[in-house]
Amino acid sequence: MDRQRLGTVMLAFGIVGLLLAALVAVTLVAGLATARTLDDRIVAGQDRVAAALTDLTLTMDSVATSVDHGATTLATSRDSVAHAVDALGELAATSDSLASSLDVSLFGQRPFTTAVSQLHDMATRVRTFQEDATRLAANLSQDASDATHIASQVREMRSPVAELSGAVRGLTGARDGVSLALAGIVLAALLTVWLAVLAGAIAWAGLRLRRHAAQTVPATDEPPRES
Repeated sequence: MDRQRLGTVMLAFGIVGLLLAALVAVTLVAGLATARTLDDRIVAGQDRVAAALTDLTLTMDSVATSVDHGATTLATSRDSVAHAVDALGELAATSDSLASSLDVSLFGQRPFTTAVSQLHDMATRVRTFQEDATRLAANLSQDASDATHIASQVREMRSPVAELSGAVRGLTGARDGVSLALAGIVLAALLTVWLAVLAGAIAWAGLRLRRHAAQTVPATDEPPRES
């Protein structure tokens, strides 16, 4: 009877072990599928981030080039306005000189008084325009300098972004972690198989022990024979 009970315990223990091994196996299969999917997602994410950073570097190049062109245009405009300032100065001086030439007296009269007044007035206005043009040239010069500085800063910012794009493409830490997890799952699967085999062997031994105990009939005392 003790052997039968031992067989029952071994059988129950083996069955429970097999059930647990099956549950662990299902969990490992699900984890394996998740790990493989995670690896694909990591690769796809790296590609998307690296592509976005590459696009950003190209955009920054375009912005720097456009700002450089703007700086060149501003510098050209500044030079043109500077030439206009010089021309306005010469025009004002010429107007004053012409007004002085016409400010003459003929037979006791000044026939060009109106023209002289208009020339002086025009010279004053021209000098006002010259001052405005001078301020405009100074502003354009400052804007051209600022634009050049901005273009330089954009190019300085582009280098770290390009390096970051390369670093993202070469990032292997996350994938190494996934590979390590896959290796752990494989080892756990092998251990589960080994435990399942052990549980199956215990269950089989318990079943054999129960059958052997059931087939064994205990000896009984024989009745006395009559002489």
